[in-house]
Amino acid sequence: MKLSIVVPAYNEENSIADTLKGLKAQTYKDIELIVVDNNSKDRTGEIARQYTDRVYTESTQGYIYAVIRGSKESSGELITFCDADTVYPPDWAARIVKHFLDNNIVAVYGPCGTFDTSKWGSIFNQMAYTAFLMVSKMFGLDNTAGFNFVMRKDVFDEVGGYDPAYKKMSPDIELGKRLKKKGKIVLDTTIVVASSARRFKEGGTFQTTWMFAKAWWSMVVGKTPNVDYNTYNAGVKK
Repeated sequence: MKLSIVVPAYNEENSIADTLKGLKAQTYKDIELIVVDNNSKDRTGEIARQYTDRVYTESTQGYIYAVIRGSKESSGELITFCDADTVYPPDWAARIVKHFLDNNIVAVYGPCGTFDTSKWGSIFNQMAYTAFLMVSKMFGLDNTAGFNFVMRKDVFDEVGGYDPAYKKMSPDIELGKRLKKKGKIVLDTTIVVASSARRFKEGGTFQTTWMFAKAWWSMVVGKTPNVDYNTYNAGVKK
């Protein structure tokens, strides 16, 4: 099965090279690597072209529009949208694609640690996030975060993909709810990536955690979070 990896990026010159290096080094080779530069003001696009010739510019500002553009340019049976501040182990794609040998599975997701904290900080963050994912699933909520989340492309298209009208946290989880109506969503806690902790560093650990907690509880009880997605991203990608 061909896997389309789409990397939406806005002003990610400091991190995108490491992300793309990891994705280019995957042991699973049936991959197409697409970068969507969402009007970056820095060298994001220039750096991305060193790793793939599939670099597109999306002129409409916003994460949702970048991923929609990437999905339109993709041709794989599977699709994922990888954050440009996340690093992926070489066997990441091979391990996650295996799940799709089961035709009942429409999406697979997993946890992450952090690469820009101390060793023990990363271990704690990974353990805490894994526990959070497991608790969320017990509550009936698949916390399908974009940095470690692969879907069947035909099902993604069938449910309408990402909704540009959805302006709240989190569009990934909102999409996951629609995917769940079409088949099984699997949480594999052994498939781990490492992302940046910058959101917590810049927004404050307590404040950011509290923001996530409130949005999570809203989704658990079937309500739309009151946190605007632009507010969620404010001060992170500059």
